[in-house]
Amino acid sequence: MGFRNLGEGKRVEAECVVSSAKRGKEHTIYTLTDGEGELEMHSREFYKIGDAYSVGGTVASGHGFFVLKPDRMERKPEAYLAVLRRAEENAEVQREKLLADGLMEKLRERIELAGRKLLAARKLGRFILLKFHNDADGVSGALALIQVIGNAQTHQQNSAVYRVADAMRDVNVIRYERSPLVVIVDCGSSGESREGLEILKAGGAEIMLIDHHPPEKGVEKFCSAFLSPWAVSEEEEASTYPAGYLCCEVARACGKKEVEHLARIACAGDKSGIMPLSDEDRERALVIDYMATYAEFGNRLEFYEHAMGEKELYASILFQARERMERVKEEVGRMMKKRIEGPVAVYTVDFEKVNAREFPGKGKLTSRAFELVMHEGAVVVLGFWEGGISFRLNEDAVLRGITAVKIIEIVKAKMGSFIEGGGGHGRAASLKIRRGYTKEVLEEVINQLQASQPQEKQALQPS
Repeated sequence: MGFRNLGEGKRVEAECVVSSAKRGKEHTIYTLTDGEGELEMHSREFYKIGDAYSVGGTVASGHGFFVLKPDRMERKPEAYLAVLRRAEENAEVQREKLLADGLMEKLRERIELAGRKLLAARKLGRFILLKFHNDADGVSGALALIQVIGNAQTHQQNSAVYRVADAMRDVNVIRYERSPLVVIVDCGSSGESREGLEILKAGGAEIMLIDHHPPEKGVEKFCSAFLSPWAVSEEEEASTYPAGYLCCEVARACGKKEVEHLARIACAGDKSGIMPLSDEDRERALVIDYMATYAEFGNRLEFYEHAMGEKELYASILFQARERMERVKEEVGRMMKKRIEGPVAVYTVDFEKVNAREFPGKGKLTSRAFELVMHEGAVVVLGFWEGGISFRLNEDAVLRGITAVKIIEIVKAKMGSFIEGGGGHGRAASLKIRRGYTKEVLEEVINQLQASQPQEKQALQPS
């Protein structure tokens, strides 16, 4: 029999995994799980957490707990996956009322799958590497998941692309771990990430990907859990459900109720309207964005937890971030040029002439420029610099048939040799361009935007 319905004196025969160990005065207190129940074992022998065994013995009572008195304990590595699968099947998730409406109910099954996997991983003491994108969305999502996972290694990912170099780094981190789980938040869905994900999986990782960027076809096959609104919708609204918000729904399904503020921060950081937001939510998102901009690759969550909890430090960062954003907004406003006067107006901003330093990043700069004109009818804003172009479009532009993704696809097809990567949402996206070719690609983007205009009077303005 296994570890359920135990009683003193009962015989136990089971395959199990050592899930935790705590040092006692005269022995080590081990926790064993067979994927359905748990049982303590006291021993002076050393057993490694994560190792699987076939055990036999009797159950004794010790200080109100059942304790296994083993007469047989044989190492059995091949039993690990079976115990893990039982733990996932038996993990209990809660059916909470979702914080947002729309297509979220269609994602419930994927939310619950991610939750069961995380609960089972924690139960077995499984090694988890949690990677998160360097913005308010990615950080808030990671802060929600760590409440479920508990002990995990956390790394900040300073790129929306999961590159081969990232995969090589992570394979080195997990190479000595048994059945490692790598959780990637708010990045990794793009076509440029495909090769990195393939290497990571080949390196022995099980991958959980939680993202809201439009995914490359085939990316899901590398993942045992793929939580993306694009998995249930091909409409542009899918991108309005941020990854951090999705992580909060996973945490709530796992019984962590106090994460709604993190969901709001994620939405504030990504300018999503799926939840009502307060000024404090926007302030916290701004602080995290500012901190993340200056954090090096590999930065961990403790960095954010400390700063958000220190009143004086938080106030100082908020002041600096606000001041920088206001100064940049003025500069950007002076630099904006209208390139197309028509049903969908197109503006450009040369960020090489903006004194932004590291913060805000190019995407945030484009958002600031966009905010200046976003209510003036159908609008596209293009921020450009040596090596890249950032796109922002309002809903009116999308309703008239123009999306950033479509324009990028056309430009990639025509000028692929000049373009190193690119992608995003219909209303927010970017292109990475070979140095020296930004001007040529920008002009092609503008030409395609002109060609995509609704059949109304329009005029191309001088550059």
